[in-house]
Amino acid sequence: MLNKPIFNILIFTFLIVAAFSQERKVVEIPLGGSANDRSLEMSSLTWFKDELVLMPQYIDYDDPAFYVIKKAKINNWLKSESSDPIVPQKIKLELTDFRKTIQGYQGFEAICFSGKNIYLIIESKDDGSMKSFIIKGVINRKSGIISIQEESLKEIPLPINIKNMGFESIFEYKNQIVTLFEANGSNIYVEPKAVAFNKELSQYNFIEFENLEYRLTDVSRVDNRGRFWAINFFWPGEEKRLKPGYDEILEKTKKGKTHSTYKHVERLIEFQIKNNSITRTTADPIQLELNQESRNWEGLVRLDRTGFLMIVDEYPRTILAFVKK
Repeated sequence: MLNKPIFNILIFTFLIVAAFSQERKVVEIPLGGSANDRSLEMSSLTWFKDELVLMPQYIDYDDPAFYVIKKAKINNWLKSESSDPIVPQKIKLELTDFRKTIQGYQGFEAICFSGKNIYLIIESKDDGSMKSFIIKGVINRKSGIISIQEESLKEIPLPINIKNMGFESIFEYKNQIVTLFEANGSNIYVEPKAVAFNKELSQYNFIEFENLEYRLTDVSRVDNRGRFWAINFFWPGEEKRLKPGYDEILEKTKKGKTHSTYKHVERLIEFQIKNNSITRTTADPIQLELNQESRNWEGLVRLDRTGFLMIVDEYPRTILAFVKK
């Protein structure tokens, strides 16, 4: 039998480990080819069948394209513990030059698929006013082309005007295409709402959401229980803009070691959509192990049941990463 001092030390050690085991390591998957160009500012991830689609915010209009990686290639890379980069392949875009048709165009922000249909969010800033738009397209994987239908473009009503903040997330739920605003803090957006379009983008309605401090920058697909994960990110340089209130996320869990050290926040939060409402589940937040330099996570997908794939835009550089669940 252990004596009391040793027993107390073991209990203390266990509590410390429990407190600091809330974080998950970030495994970087190096990218090769033009997809690694940070000027593209990778802005979202999604799955099309067994292919991971990487969407740049600023496409090259001389050679417009998104990028794809086979799921098998990602899984093989993770199993092999290789250091070799993965080179994503291009998938061509057919689209109008939105730099000419949308005043203050600031690129693509979010992407999702519904069968062969693709839905995208576009952001703009005109004379100090932010705007978000939703647009539809079709993918033909045999020809390797995504065709964007300019005539389907619709504006998403923004609840508030905050610099560089717009609708940043999109997902399919039943017969709806649901979009989420980026800034939902209690001090800036008292009663948040998601905006849900029908699949023709001809009508929309509102879905109740709940306050979430900091930024919400992308979401995973909805599973068969109506659940999905979201990126919840905070860079202290945006404190005056976001005016963070009380952070409820850590009420029932503890800050991880690096989150106790740094001011920035990088974590995943699980939500559930049900009965025209989106609320947090009881799942613990997944806190990422932080570096001294914050990473602006912009894209998120589930990788089967093993974890998540995430992507950083240009700050500090383009980073594709795996996070174990």
